[in-house]
Amino acid sequence: MAPQAPSTPTNNAANGVPIEGVSGEANAAVAAPLRFEDLTIDDDLPLLERVVRYCRSGIALQRLVHVKMLAETADAVGANATIQSLTSLLPPLVNDPESIIRQHLASQLLPLSLTCLYNSQKVTTRSPHNERGYKLLTTTLLAHLHTLITDHDVDVRRAASDSISVLALHISPEDVPSLILSIPIRLAAKKENTTDDNGLAEELRITSANLLGELAALHDVKQVLPKLVSKYITPSLLSLCQDPNFRVRRSAVQALPRVLGGSHPQDVEQKLLPAFCQLASDDMYRVRKSVGECLVDMSRSLMLLPARMVSALSASSKEDEERELEILKEKMMELRRNTLVPVATQLLNETNKFVRHGMMQFLGPFIASFYPLERSFKNVQDAKSGESLSGILGMPQEESGSSPTSSGGGGGGGGLGAQFFPHANGMVSRLNSATAVALTDDSPPDTMDYTSAMEKLHTLLPIFVQTYQYNTANIAAILRHRALHPPSAKDIKAVEQHLIPQFVHLANVNSGDDNINAEMCVYCAYSFPAVVLLLGKDGWKKPNGETGPLKECFFLLINGTNGDVVPLPVKRCLASSLHTVAHILGSSMISESDFLKVFEEQFLRDEDETVRLNVIRNLASFLSLLPGNVRKSYLPIIHEIVMGDAVLGASKRRSVTNPAILNWRQRDVVAQSLPHIILLFPALDVHAYLWPIIQMLLKDSVSLVREDVEWSIPTLLRNYANGVVERDVEDAWCNDASSEVTEWLNQTLLVSEEEGKMTSKRGYPSSRYYSGGSFSKRQGFCRICAAIALALQLAHQEHEMKTNEEKEKATMSKNPFCDLSIEEYKHLKQLLISEMLPRALSMKDDRVTNVRLTLVKSLRVMPEDIRNMRHVSTVVRTLEEEAHTWEGDGDYFDETMEMASTGGYYNNNSNTTTAAPQHVKNANDSSRYVGGTANIKNRVSSEQNPASITVKGIEAKQQKQSGTKENPNLGERDKSEIVPSGIKKEGSNVSSEKRVVRNKEDRSMASI
Repeated sequence: MAPQAPSTPTNNAANGVPIEGVSGEANAAVAAPLRFEDLTIDDDLPLLERVVRYCRSGIALQRLVHVKMLAETADAVGANATIQSLTSLLPPLVNDPESIIRQHLASQLLPLSLTCLYNSQKVTTRSPHNERGYKLLTTTLLAHLHTLITDHDVDVRRAASDSISVLALHISPEDVPSLILSIPIRLAAKKENTTDDNGLAEELRITSANLLGELAALHDVKQVLPKLVSKYITPSLLSLCQDPNFRVRRSAVQALPRVLGGSHPQDVEQKLLPAFCQLASDDMYRVRKSVGECLVDMSRSLMLLPARMVSALSASSKEDEERELEILKEKMMELRRNTLVPVATQLLNETNKFVRHGMMQFLGPFIASFYPLERSFKNVQDAKSGESLSGILGMPQEESGSSPTSSGGGGGGGGLGAQFFPHANGMVSRLNSATAVALTDDSPPDTMDYTSAMEKLHTLLPIFVQTYQYNTANIAAILRHRALHPPSAKDIKAVEQHLIPQFVHLANVNSGDDNINAEMCVYCAYSFPAVVLLLGKDGWKKPNGETGPLKECFFLLINGTNGDVVPLPVKRCLASSLHTVAHILGSSMISESDFLKVFEEQFLRDEDETVRLNVIRNLASFLSLLPGNVRKSYLPIIHEIVMGDAVLGASKRRSVTNPAILNWRQRDVVAQSLPHIILLFPALDVHAYLWPIIQMLLKDSVSLVREDVEWSIPTLLRNYANGVVERDVEDAWCNDASSEVTEWLNQTLLVSEEEGKMTSKRGYPSSRYYSGGSFSKRQGFCRICAAIALALQLAHQEHEMKTNEEKEKATMSKNPFCDLSIEEYKHLKQLLISEMLPRALSMKDDRVTNVRLTLVKSLRVMPEDIRNMRHVSTVVRTLEEEAHTWEGDGDYFDETMEMASTGGYYNNNSNTTTAAPQHVKNANDSSRYVGGTANIKNRVSSEQNPASITVKGIEAKQQKQSGTKENPNLGERDKSEIVPSGIKKEGSNVSSEKRVVRNKEDRSMASI
């Protein structure tokens, strides 16, 4: 049954015909002549009556606003009211004189149709149809879309095409040929009308090519089977490939990969690939350029075809299915070698520079497409699921470690596709309709459902630790996958013979234009890890000892040719991927002198800040591959670079536009890398070279840098204890070094200059609690205690899992806070109980609310035996009771404690936000790290700013302005109402001097 032609639009209200479901007053208002009062919108009208009235308005803006409301109105009133009232509004809107209104109408018809079908817009393709709505869709709504897809405006046609491609998922399979496929087929048959066509027929054929590709991609959901593709889509697309207009042929080329993925192998070999090769020799260079751009998608579609065809195999047994699947794979690989590789070679040798340069741009991704991603499934059943490609691109489940995504951290390190296959993820979205996937996703929403206490504890770790852990698991999975599924030897031979010489040539191409040369080098560097993964170690160094083409390419990229300056984007790109290349090549190859020389001189000591930052970010991963003696030799170099003017020394300089925060992001990357670097070196070396760096970062002027480096303290103390286990140091040295750390934290974070003069031998000040220094430092001390406690908790949970033989169920890979030995555990626990905890508990009477709040949350992270100690439990109970006495803040405290138990307050990228009570908000901007740090990445703590005002000065100024004097009998807790660091309390005044300081800080951050 072909779609009915849309009926002539009639304005029922204007003709005196009332609209069903709408009051008579609304109908009368629509039919009445336009008045001055009609320029305003009556917001008091019910939603349905309002949309009905103003969709018929004579004012275009009012129609546009209310056409955009059609979907939400349909969802609100339901299927019956939509069918009765809203669908009668559509005929005049389909032919509205304003193209923007027709465009939004085409987009709104999709959710409106789904409401008619299912009485809801949140549906799946398995939901039962509403018979009345289905009849309306097939007879009326599709006719409106057919009208819109033939519109003169390209945006209207595109919106209508997207709606049709998604609605095809909800049409009965037997109706798809007559109702859906007939639309692009008719468009493809449009011929130019020389009288008043104005090129519309050509535009409609372009739209047809795109829609044919979208519909062919529906084979995954069994809506458009290969026999339908062969009968309806392939002939139409082949006719478009021979169209006299080059723009139509170019659109046909872009649709070919999607159609190929849903076609029968016989059609691919005999029809589609010959048409693709013919277009590679097209007279118009733009068509040939599009052929080169589609080579990657064609290659992937060929190799996905066997997995998609396996469900249609007629084999009698599982063994026969496996055999036929392997035969199909070998056949498709042979077609790729014999067809696509010659096309790529032909385009690389083109005389037209646009075609040649376009193919150079996609050469690296095309070579990478020969990696056997489709072999990730283990059997035919996995292949039938159709998830082989997407599973590998996002990390195979059977090979994955933990993901920051699963713990609320957002997309982390990516999968094989993100790290090793340029444009691969984009190719997946092009081969499968994004809108279709989005509307047919039956997976449940992602929830914070942790299967074990171990996973809950891991969510308390900072996001940079989780990301490093995830990336490490990804690289390990990549190496395992390549070992299990090596590339075909025939593919490797074809690539090395025809494509690799051209790829190496990108590193020293001489086009006569320096900009083009630099651009080609960037393309080469970007795809370099993917090519190394495909060729492996033999591509770097031949078995006979000769230098491989990839090593030659690498040194050409990093050193340049003929003394030319290497483009910065090339070095930055290589610096980001150096550690992944090193893991593929292995320890022996990267330990050679020429590679290490490049690592030190061209990356570690590079003058560009971004190059250094990219290397430092993955420094621990690279150093872990080096032999112990070689790795140890780099520690003094790292110390020199980090402590020098390039990194930490830059903070001592001043900038007019950016005072005191120069290159803070680089310092933050150093802080995030330290926990993983510390465990790679002996205790004596860590104490000599890395402990001074930690001290500098803990005194940094940027709060985020200080907060990130706090996580290095547990790893540092653990390293000292491990030195005793490894017999590198004596027990006495370990105790002295650990005491040095704790005493330095006490003197730096807790004790003011005046209190420091009255300290006892053990460093405890004589005051009742620690009021010296800025309160954000006291919060930092509490967070360090929580970090040590978390390491203890993780070790305790791991021990229980081992005793219960559940170690293999743990999903998290190793990190600096796990796998503590018994000696390390005892050492950290002794330091926490005897050195750190008493000082932290003294803050229970701190005058700043946020310090007490941070303290109680830190105590909640303590191991259970420490938390149940009488003096600890008393402090926790006291502070919790105090929090519940805050006016209107009891619920807030309960929520914060719940978040603290699930990682909401110690995870840098916590997305949970809770409205804090006013006196908590007034404490200090930098203290928001305790309640989620999504908004502090560009905030500088004011207490370290030379221009900041002391607390005493602000208190005196506030008292002077209010005409009051300090009461000597005022208790410390009462004094807390005088907000520290000059933060304004309700009802208090802020001096102009304070505002000047705040403005200076704002301008400092604006420069970042």
